[in-house]
Amino acid sequence: MLPVVVLLLALGFIHGVTWPGILLAGGVVAVVLMSAEGIARSTSEPLAQMTRAAETLSRGEPAPTRPDGNPDAARLAATLAELSAQLGSRQSLLEKTIESIRDPVVVVDQHGVVVIANAAARRLYSVEPGFDTLTGFRTFQNYYPDGTTVMPISDTPVARALRGDDIDDFELIVRPLSPDPEVCLVANARPLRDDAGKLRGAVAVLHDVTAQRRAHQALVDSERMAQAIIRTALDAFVQTDQDGIVLDWSPQAEALTGWTRSETIGCRVVELVFPEELRDAHRLRIARFLNETAGGGMGMRYESESVHRDGHRFFVEVSLNALRRGGGYVINAFVRDITQRRIAEEQLIQAQRTESLGRLTGGIAHDFNNMLTVITGTVEILADGVKDNPQLSAIAKLISDAADRGAQLTSSLLAFARKQPLQPAETDVNDLIGEVVRLLSQTLGSQTEIRTELGRGAWLAFVDRSQLGAALVNLAINARDAMPEGGTLTFATRNVQLGVPDAVARGVERAGDHLVIEVSDTGTGISPSHLEKIFDPFFSTKEVGQGTGLGLSMVFGFVKQSGGGIEVKSEPGSGAIFRIYLPKADGTAQRPAEEDDQPVRGGNETVLCVEDDPTIRAYVTEQLESLGYQVLVAANADAALEIVNRGTAFDLLFTDIVMPGSMNGRQLADTLMAGRPALRVLFTSGYSDGALPAQQGRSGHGIPLLTKPYRRSELARMLRRCLDLQIDFQGDPVPQPYSVQPDLERFLRENPPDKT
Repeated sequence: MLPVVVLLLALGFIHGVTWPGILLAGGVVAVVLMSAEGIARSTSEPLAQMTRAAETLSRGEPAPTRPDGNPDAARLAATLAELSAQLGSRQSLLEKTIESIRDPVVVVDQHGVVVIANAAARRLYSVEPGFDTLTGFRTFQNYYPDGTTVMPISDTPVARALRGDDIDDFELIVRPLSPDPEVCLVANARPLRDDAGKLRGAVAVLHDVTAQRRAHQALVDSERMAQAIIRTALDAFVQTDQDGIVLDWSPQAEALTGWTRSETIGCRVVELVFPEELRDAHRLRIARFLNETAGGGMGMRYESESVHRDGHRFFVEVSLNALRRGGGYVINAFVRDITQRRIAEEQLIQAQRTESLGRLTGGIAHDFNNMLTVITGTVEILADGVKDNPQLSAIAKLISDAADRGAQLTSSLLAFARKQPLQPAETDVNDLIGEVVRLLSQTLGSQTEIRTELGRGAWLAFVDRSQLGAALVNLAINARDAMPEGGTLTFATRNVQLGVPDAVARGVERAGDHLVIEVSDTGTGISPSHLEKIFDPFFSTKEVGQGTGLGLSMVFGFVKQSGGGIEVKSEPGSGAIFRIYLPKADGTAQRPAEEDDQPVRGGNETVLCVEDDPTIRAYVTEQLESLGYQVLVAANADAALEIVNRGTAFDLLFTDIVMPGSMNGRQLADTLMAGRPALRVLFTSGYSDGALPAQQGRSGHGIPLLTKPYRRSELARMLRRCLDLQIDFQGDPVPQPYSVQPDLERFLRENPPDKT
């Protein structure tokens, strides 16, 4: 008050106001001032309360107010209270909304400190509000989408948003330090600014795409696995739409058809791999297949002829299935080349037919050979007895020639049926061809040029040398007949290694090393209709009386019985090529020596003769005794064993191979040689029926075989060959080699080729 009074006095002094007036005025002022002070006190306290409440509301906290009876203040307080309630309700709703979001939501202030982290974010990151996203200790690690490259903190979506960047669909992987599995996320982040544009923080929303990524990766892995299976499958894979347009073409399909993938995509498969005459049938088949699929069908399998890009044809087996795609179908086809299987099936049919014929002819030939043996043997005695009577000598000669032709016929039939007894050995085929060429050059005529292309280092073949020579002569005569105007006949040899598919295709007994003999000509060739029949017995393209039709069937049977195979390639007007595949021999060839024409020579040794046919037995006994031998006779193996068990001494076992009883001739010989290694054995047979193995004896040699029918001179020669052999300490006889030359000369004498 004093300053006010002083002020008033000064004012009065200055204006000339009297003291009573001054005092009155001072009193009034004092009253006014006192009233103002009271009013100020009554209004300043509520205002301070309201200010504090507003500041509390600005922080998002509830603001309690006490109006203290001032109506205006009360109204203001009520308004603030309502605002506080509304703000609290909205904040609670916002917090509940963010909390309920399944995707992690993180809000940070301008310093990177977490303000809001919903439940999903807390579970993923293990962070609470107040965590510093830029410097805080982390219980997780962020990675780029590759899953191996660590993401720096400065590259995280929140850090980039705090720098003002808008982040859209940013992929990352969160890998907790705990054993929890990693999580794949897609992050979207935005900076938060006030109305003035000042950065106030950032918000990041992260979407968990772990399940989608795993499903996608599983799909990718499945696709890769399917592609790997297709790439490594033995069968070709072709995928088309329902109209036959190629969608996929595997590497095996490229190898099978000759068409590359880039050339086939978008093309019609029917125009690529099906012969023109089969295309309509293929379209109908696919239409039927799709109708069956629509009705619940599971697939289709069929065989068809196909065509390679280079034009050659082959057979395939196709397995189809269809998958619905949109409004149509995708057709998946697995294709397998079955050409070799078709060939094998045809060969099996041929073999079964041959086996049936073989059983028929073999049984007949066995009995027929027994009869021929008696005829050919006794006709010599008859001829010797009537040699002074020319007329009777001519008749004996006719009988002998007829018997020889009958023997040749049965031999050819048995060769076709693969029932003839063979004596295979390591054979130098190049050397044998040289002998054959020398003989043929004198018989085929000057119009036929003979060439040889013999491979150096050609392997030895394990084959019957005599029979192979006769087979080559047969092929040469056929070649000459196919070149009526003359031409070139070529013999060639080479080594070849056959895999299983090649062995099956060529009909050989087993895969491995083989020697190939090619006999080719420049003749008229063979028509396709005849190619399928040329090895059948009695099939001939020659006129009646010009041939028996057994030449090629004999070659076929001999080669097959030797474990080899034979094939022919020919086209009309382009000549023919016969290829004989023979198994490679292990060892060194033993060159046969020439047969000398020494007179018939007998002996005084004892021979155990085992023959089931009584007529043959009587004939052989007479022949053996006429040659000076002592003869022990047995009708079968059991009777022979009784003679042996009695201790009767003998020097040679002469036995038929096919006999009734407990054992055949081969088994009898094996039984006796087991106790007598030095025993000499001579087999005889016109039909072995598989009883004589390919080796025909013990290791290192082959037991001699006298083929029925035989003459007295042949019997005498074979007996001396067996009895005169030197024996080693194990009882193995050293074989006496023989030459194919006399057999070939006899064959040519009996089948004289026509001179041209």
